[in-house]
Amino acid sequence: MNKVSVSELLAAFEFDSEASIRAQNALLSGAHFDVWLEPIPAARLRGICRGRVTTLQRRGKPTVGVAECLTSLAEMGERGLLVAYVDDRERAGYYFQLYLDPHPLKVVGCIGVNISPEDDPITGPV
Repeated sequence: MNKVSVSELLAAFEFDSEASIRAQNALLSGAHFDVWLEPIPAARLRGICRGRVTTLQRRGKPTVGVAECLTSLAEMGERGLLVAYVDDRERAGYYFQLYLDPHPLKVVGCIGVNISPEDDPITGPV
């Protein structure tokens, strides 16, 4: 796999959490997305995610899907996951961080955060 299409990413959603439904709607509306194809251990991603969530809560940023996502990442142990994002901030939506099992491609976690387009999610708190 060297690239993931929007249709492949949409097909990878297998659960109906609030965050995943919002992310799917954003993709259907043409939101920008990207998938990093280098797997990262789920335990490492969970630690990073927890730290970012703490920062978001301290800053008062609304989030969706945090508890479900952290639980799912914990269940994945050391399994290598892909990381993706869906950026719906142009439509006053959320910035979504997705965690995907690569084999078969399946979204196993999704967190959405309401941050402004001026916030840089790559270097910022997401």
